[in-house]
Amino acid sequence: MTSLARYHGRSPRYILDTEDESLIRVAGPKQVPWEEGTEIKNVSLTGLAFTAPDDLCPLLGEVVKIQFVPPGAKQMACYGIVTRLENISESRTLVGVHFYKLEMSQRIVLAQGLARKFKENQERSEIDGLLNRTRPKVSLANLPQLVMMGLLATLWCGAIWSLLRFEYVGLYKKLLGLF
Repeated sequence: MTSLARYHGRSPRYILDTEDESLIRVAGPKQVPWEEGTEIKNVSLTGLAFTAPDDLCPLLGEVVKIQFVPPGAKQMACYGIVTRLENISESRTLVGVHFYKLEMSQRIVLAQGLARKFKENQERSEIDGLLNRTRPKVSLANLPQLVMMGLLATLWCGAIWSLLRFEYVGLYKKLLGLF
């Protein structure tokens, strides 16, 4: 893995679902655009990662022009610096790009889209968690603790019952009689 990522600040990543089917269009220094087989893997406020065929992969440190559709917005274009190259298969490479001089309006659109998508995913995972909740299994491994708790509860109830049934003076006399 080759990386310049440690020199750039990182923001939390938004992992795209396969249903998003986001493609990225990239143009290198020769300004030859391509999108064949590219797929966005994650997006943040500072950059994105996408897959690329090895023969079309940009170089580390290269400035590329990127066109993509941020979550919940229309297509946007910006420049980015290639900060990471990682082989993920024999013919595919994961390319990490740090946005370069992203305009404030684009940053706002990106932040709003990511926040909306994060909220949708959070709500979806909460619903999935409720639907897929399993009942706890009863185990005999906790039997000694349960028996001890039952014994203590019985002793406590007995003490309360005896305090309510006998008067304090009578209880005091009985305790003196025992000793």
